[in-house]
Amino acid sequence: MLSCAVYAQESKDRSWTGLNETTTLWASSNNAAGLAFAPYKEYNTLRAVYGWQNGDWRPRQTGTTVSDIQFDTHGAKQIGRIQLWGRFSYDNVNDRGSSFNTLLYNPFDERFMYTAADTVSGQWKKQCYDMQVKAALPLGEHFSTGIDINYIDRIAASQIDPRAESYNYSVVVKPGIVWKAGSSLIGFNGLYSNTFERSTPSISNSQEIQKVFLLRGLGNWVGEQVGSGGLSTMYFRCNTWGAALQYALQKDWQLHAELSYQNHSTRTTESATQPKPHGNTLQHRAELNIAALWGERFLHKLTLDASLARTSGTEITALWNTAGGEWEIMSELNQCHLGSACADLLYDCYIKDEHAYKMHLRGGLGTELVRDSYASPYSEFRYSLLSATIAAEYKFHIGKGTLLAGSTVKAFKNLGDSRYSYNGHRAGTAPVRDLYPHNLAVRSADRIQGTLSAEYAFPVSKIMNLAFCAECTATSALCLELGTLRRIEALGAVKLYF
Repeated sequence: MLSCAVYAQESKDRSWTGLNETTTLWASSNNAAGLAFAPYKEYNTLRAVYGWQNGDWRPRQTGTTVSDIQFDTHGAKQIGRIQLWGRFSYDNVNDRGSSFNTLLYNPFDERFMYTAADTVSGQWKKQCYDMQVKAALPLGEHFSTGIDINYIDRIAASQIDPRAESYNYSVVVKPGIVWKAGSSLIGFNGLYSNTFERSTPSISNSQEIQKVFLLRGLGNWVGEQVGSGGLSTMYFRCNTWGAALQYALQKDWQLHAELSYQNHSTRTTESATQPKPHGNTLQHRAELNIAALWGERFLHKLTLDASLARTSGTEITALWNTAGGEWEIMSELNQCHLGSACADLLYDCYIKDEHAYKMHLRGGLGTELVRDSYASPYSEFRYSLLSATIAAEYKFHIGKGTLLAGSTVKAFKNLGDSRYSYNGHRAGTAPVRDLYPHNLAVRSADRIQGTLSAEYAFPVSKIMNLAFCAECTATSALCLELGTLRRIEALGAVKLYF
């Protein structure tokens, strides 16, 4: 669903749209029905972006160099009694120098644990279409209903043997309802999501068979090959059920709280005609979001985001039943357990300038804990991080336009309990020797990130602003095993606000 043109007198730029998003506390909620009582101001944004990343501070599955061409548009409008918000985005990603990912568009999705990996440093080309719409309809003075629909369609292709062509889609539907009682709002929504990925491995040079690892978690694997009758098309099917409960308060100040739960169940199989089961995962995920907003000219916002996830992996051993012509399951073992907990506390202060802000200050603290284990042979992957953020933006008036300049500094500190241990008989193989130690060193490193950003916006008509944007982020990480690693991320964008 694309945005509709809006005729308004307010001059829009990133400070205007940012303040619009900040003051609409239901914007980040799972329940679209709340927008009927606390809607967006009408707006539209159209953006074209080129992004680039380069450096050695990266997990193995991420390329040394990554470039991204992106187009997106989003906006909000009220049509009759219905409050609408829509978004469409397209990404074209070129990833060079990644390894240990033979099949997946997103190798970091823990729901797709039973995948294949190889040591070849290669190139991936990826495309993603992401469409989302929210609609809210008031039902009298005290009730509203709404729906949030998100459809994602993605394709990816590896360019070097062992190659793969991957097709991935995801559909998310969240119907919800909100009851208004005085200044309080109480909401409830359900969630259903269906995610599917089909990946076909192949080789271009049939004279050189490629060996791959069928991953079982934390360095455990089963050997396989691509080519000469080896690994065939892999299928990942995930169904998600969930729900969320919201409470909001609208007075001189605003409060919004949401508690949500999701259950992800994934089956991984090989071949469509004779499906061979490889493993199943079950993920439980809970999230808490609390936001408070107060003030007029000095607008304050305090946000707490927390999440807790637990993923269990069940390995399946199957033998071919010649008589029945199918794979017969011989054993199912619950071996791998992945656990993570994250929390972020952010404080924002906006000094308002008519309909937007002229200054934005931010401070924040965060923590991340990862506790992964494998039952037999016992293996462990764990780390804890503490982070701190400070940021500032200021808007300058230059002629008929505005320049919004900002800087952010974020620091991460390892709390000293990082560890990867493997007790099996394959300690000399690549997943144990290279993949997990490297990724632990990168993810748990003490590091500092600095970002500089600038956007110059100026009117091109009575209803439209054109903006040119630039942003650069530099990361320097101190890894005990790898030394100092660095990475640069930069982007340039052209935007239309109307």
